Amino acid sequence: MKRTVFLLVGAFLVLMVPFSCNEDTVNLDPIGFTEAGYYQNEEQMNEAVFGIYQRLGFFYKWNVQGFVHRVDLLPSDDLTRTGSGPFENFVGLDGNNSTLANIYQYSYDMIARANTILQKIEENGDLAYQREPDLLNVHRGEALFLRSWANYKLWNTYGTAPLVTERIIDLDNAFPPNTTGTELLDQAIEDLRSAIQLLPEAWDDNNLGRATRNSARGLLMKSLVYRGSVNGSSPDFTEAITVFNSISGVSLMPNYRDNFDATLENNNESLFEVQADDNVLETNGWLTAATDGFPVIGEINSYYGYYTTSFEAGVTYLATESLLNAYNPEDPRYTLAFDAGGENTNVLKYISTDQLVESGNPSNLSVNNTRILRYADVMLLTAEAIVRSGGSLSEAMTLVNRIRERARNSALPNDETGETPPPSSEPADLAVPATADEALELIFEERRLELAAEEGHRWYDLRRRHLAGEIDLTTWDFSSTDPTFEFREFNVNFPLPESEVIDNPNMNQNQGY
Repeated sequence: MKRTVFLLVGAFLVLMVPFSCNEDTVNLDPIGFTEAGYYQNEEQMNEAVFGIYQRLGFFYKWNVQGFVHRVDLLPSDDLTRTGSGPFENFVGLDGNNSTLANIYQYSYDMIARANTILQKIEENGDLAYQREPDLLNVHRGEALFLRSWANYKLWNTYGTAPLVTERIIDLDNAFPPNTTGTELLDQAIEDLRSAIQLLPEAWDDNNLGRATRNSARGLLMKSLVYRGSVNGSSPDFTEAITVFNSISGVSLMPNYRDNFDATLENNNESLFEVQADDNVLETNGWLTAATDGFPVIGEINSYYGYYTTSFEAGVTYLATESLLNAYNPEDPRYTLAFDAGGENTNVLKYISTDQLVESGNPSNLSVNNTRILRYADVMLLTAEAIVRSGGSLSEAMTLVNRIRERARNSALPNDETGETPPPSSEPADLAVPATADEALELIFEERRLELAAEEGHRWYDLRRRHLAGEIDLTTWDFSSTDPTFEFREFNVNFPLPESEVIDNPNMNQNQGY
């Protein structure tokens, strides 16, 4: 306390000292870097790129119970929660929701950082990359990939959020209007096509987790299939199939649970995942000296405490009865991902193979990377693209059955003997259906079983199918235990932050809010 008093008194005394304008008091060197003195070499450009990744981590951290995972996970028919909340029952959602405001801020922070890098590459590229000229295009590719992920996220959350493709440096460009249709996905697709040409096929061990060509291919596929399903655009499905066929060097992991194991991060099935650091107060895990340069303070730990009864979450997320009933009990994924008999908790995915931050505060921060893009996901998207483009139903079902075969072989060794049991008989291979509509239903059901309680896959699938007119979410069984549940047509897009709508004369609030 004394030190605080001394500092305050000292500050007051300084204010009392008369100042005069002379060379000694005016022409002072700035403390730390200014923009004019930064972005000058490979190290500084690298640190600036890492700053975009660091902001990505904010989507997966605890954030003092302000974790934003709920916006992707709860609205579907896969998960419900204890108590009541707006992303469970859709009641009370409005532009003052702080979680939605955070997603908006994090997304545009990523976009702003990416746009700044892209601008500086154009302005300073010849100077900044003299020692490693090949790094220029790699950094451009990373910025485009991460910007596309943010736009993909914005479209799936708000639908009509503004599109920002250049750094905003004056008020004339500070108030972009709403987008319409799939404009955000359109930009993501354009960026990802370029990123594929710029990113490396792989990174060395010291840089695992940075975006690769396969990362961009996977996200491009998702964006194309999403856009195609909403717009009925067959060329999008054809391109998605071509992109899938260009993915190389990856494969399904032998066991389904490998994808959520803290000891098997960045594995052969992973196309992209957030890199969780093991220090709660650490800066970006890739920056070795952030205090000497680009400031990107903030932890990048993962968080899954909402699947437990931890006080940190303040709520527990549970698999719905509808989801649990969708599995054949003999399907190994059923017991690997869920504890159907759990009274207060029943989700095991990530939890049973988690690794918590040592001596973390709070205690439920995880070092287990969240898998954002998996090969199994894009395999099922490819099956969907084949069906929607009028392709072979047999070829599509072959991809689905590869996923199911891996599931059959995912039984764990016996705890006592260590012996691995023979493959399960379930889930059995699916027969080729008679119609494309039947094939699509089988594919979406398999997506639900394979990707349950992950990364918002189910909500995004339901949302795009509703937009396409294939299903009607106003009559859908969400399997919610909340008696106040009510999904209305406009809930397909969440409200934009009211403060942004008020401050931006060119932006309108989403319909219904």
